[in-house]
Amino acid sequence: MSLVSIYKRPARVESAETLRAGLKEAREVIDVRREDARERRAQDVNHRVALAAVDERAAAAARARRERARDADETAALAELYRRAARSGARARVRADIERSAEMRALRVARVRQVTLLAGIPVLAAFAAWSTTGVQAGVVRLLGLEAGTAGWWAGWAMEPALITVVALIIIGRAVLRSAGGDTDWRADVAEWAALSLSLALNLAGGWHGNGFWTALGGGLAHSVGPIGAAGTAFLIGVFDSYAANARPWDNAPRLADLNLTIPAPVPVPPVHSEPAAPVTLPPPVPPPVVTPTPAPEPTPVPAPPAPVVKAVRPAKRQPSAADRVVAAIARSPKASDAQIAARLGLSEATVKRHRRHAVDSVSTDTPPADAA
Repeated sequence: MSLVSIYKRPARVESAETLRAGLKEAREVIDVRREDARERRAQDVNHRVALAAVDERAAAAARARRERARDADETAALAELYRRAARSGARARVRADIERSAEMRALRVARVRQVTLLAGIPVLAAFAAWSTTGVQAGVVRLLGLEAGTAGWWAGWAMEPALITVVALIIIGRAVLRSAGGDTDWRADVAEWAALSLSLALNLAGGWHGNGFWTALGGGLAHSVGPIGAAGTAFLIGVFDSYAANARPWDNAPRLADLNLTIPAPVPVPPVHSEPAAPVTLPPPVPPPVVTPTPAPEPTPVPAPPAPVVKAVRPAKRQPSAADRVVAAIARSPKASDAQIAARLGLSEATVKRHRRHAVDSVSTDTPPADAA
């Protein structure tokens, strides 16, 4: 190839003006696309800014709602605190003033005496029950009574009688001290004489055995009842003396001197029921006067036409699922089970079952080739 053919001038050369116009148009197209990209980018930025502003307003509104709810809760709590301080606090102050009054102190002292008797007398009776057998054995042994005799049976009543004397002295002393009186030394002698006699009879009933220590052990075991009863009686007397020596009226204000003002209860508004409006009944309506009218002459009634009986057509039987599957297979032998199921609105398992039955029936009905 020669150089002349290489640098051969093309057959058609565009003018400079046409080329300049084409290039300018291309540049304008590029500028338009870039301007569109800038506008799209600015539109996206403005959209995101607007969404952020909406989110900020929503957060500010939620924060304002939370603050209003918190303010409402704190206001309700403050109102409850003020109500409690105004009413419950006043009642607590009045209760404290009443509790430190002389009357309440006297009631508490009396309560101590009552609790001492209620708790001590049953304990005294329990120890007496344990001591009853020992006293009866001591009476029988000292008197040489035979089992089943009257004296033997009377021995069982010895300890209950002794403990009853002790209980009467204890209760009587407590009642007298609560009323400003007291017992003298004679009641103390009778009380401790009964307890000592019970202890001696228990020792006599339990003192048996070959050796001294064996007899002493049996006697001490029998003496648990009278010793416990004596200790219980002593404790009851001690607490009763404490209650008698108490001075609840000394250095204590009286209720009349406290000038207490009981808080008034919260008034409950009465429920007023409006009286029912009187019911005014309308005046009775007189019965209408019926004037007899002559009966009209009978008019001939034409006979009704004979009814037209239409023939009832038997209802058309709807094809079963098996018939529909067989018909679809006959129309489209190459269709799959899924396609037939989608076309008929049935499940694929139903189509497979009916296809298998149709194939079995066709194979059974077709005669063999050699028989033909």
